[in-house]
Amino acid sequence: MRCRLNSGYDLRDTVYYDILVEGDLYDGLPVDRLPIDAVDVPDEAHLRRSDRYSGAVDIEPEHAVEAVFDPRRLVARDPKSRTGEAIRVVGYSPGMDRVLVVVLVPDGHSPGGLWHVATAWPADSRMRRVYGGKESEDG
Repeated sequence: MRCRLNSGYDLRDTVYYDILVEGDLYDGLPVDRLPIDAVDVPDEAHLRRSDRYSGAVDIEPEHAVEAVFDPRRLVARDPKSRTGEAIRVVGYSPGMDRVLVVVLVPDGHSPGGLWHVATAWPADSRMRRVYGGKESEDG
């Protein structure tokens, strides 16, 4: 199944990690300038975390996409990206009633507006506090 959704949000209303982490750049461009206009899920297997981790919560493709287009989302470079191209989005999924961490990779380099979901998981309590504005990423 391919899940694709175009953003209906004005990206200027998005809160970005670069507010919390000064100088977060992607190819010389501030993270808050990256276009995220469309997202798809090319391989749902990466969202079935229970196949890899005992007791893990599986994420439905539409829930990952909802979190990406959350108008209050946080965006940052993925510190664990092997290629350096992945970003992490922390956003709320109304369908799951949870804050999720979603890893996105661009469709091409340099990123246009299309991104692919690489994986996603429920945010831990620390990331939920960061999302809620209670602390910076540095604690």
